[in-house]
Amino acid sequence: MDEAARIRRGVALALVAVALFTGMIALVKWLSRDFSPMQVAFFRASCALALCLPVALADGGLRGLRTAQPGAYALRGACGVASIVLSFHGVALMPIADWVAITFLVPLFVAALSAPMLGETVGWRRWAAIGAGLAGVLVIVPPTGTASAWALAVGVCAQMSVALALVLIRRMGAAERTTTIVLYYMLAMTGITALLAPLDWRAPEGTQWAMLAAVGVIGGCGHLLLTAAYRLAPASVIAPFDYTSIAWGVLVGWLAWGDEPSPRLLLGLPLVVGSGLYVVLSATRPAGGAGRGA
Repeated sequence: MDEAARIRRGVALALVAVALFTGMIALVKWLSRDFSPMQVAFFRASCALALCLPVALADGGLRGLRTAQPGAYALRGACGVASIVLSFHGVALMPIADWVAITFLVPLFVAALSAPMLGETVGWRRWAAIGAGLAGVLVIVPPTGTASAWALAVGVCAQMSVALALVLIRRMGAAERTTTIVLYYMLAMTGITALLAPLDWRAPEGTQWAMLAAVGVIGGCGHLLLTAAYRLAPASVIAPFDYTSIAWGVLVGWLAWGDEPSPRLLLGLPLVVGSGLYVVLSATRPAGGAGRGA
């Protein structure tokens, strides 16, 4: 498979992963009326682990679980724990519009980290496209401006942790299996949430068991696809497609809760879509073409 085909496949996997994560978030929103975030996070991690373990064993057996990069796995696990703890804290401290806006700093952080950590070239055109996508997000979901400096600091640190974890996938990907990367990540998440979830636990009833399990299964599938995407394509190419969650979020909100799309969506969405298309075209264009340095 040539590089352009790898990038296109990586982008396709990332788009599906973002759609799955949006569905997972919708389930989490529904379940949050009855369960604490940490309890939902435990089911999200443990059920994803139960899904990923047989997949990992089928993919490479016990030998497939061996790694020559234990330090990278430990660092990625620490980043994952930090992102969850900081995210839960940040959501509690600020309006949801501010939180959504801050989460879209991740592509910018990924692009910034991909140069020193991965040696990827992120030219000014790609930076401009990423910035345009962020501008589109801010048009659709404008911050309220009421969050405190401490809340903003927590939110920014959470997104830095997420970005670092994503860049580490790309760095580990050439030598590690997708299933192994996801399996060890979920193992770390399950261990941490298992310690914290009992502090505010409520026994599920009836269909709630299935919904909680679905959070983990959908999230696990999304993680497998996103990890594969980052192994196939440059991190600075994949990251901007996280912006497409805005479109999925609007669609799910409309179908599930009757939230009508805002007129701001018509203004901001073309920027989000256009920036993503430019990033893909610039990355898959032949090296001698006009996209050099993009």
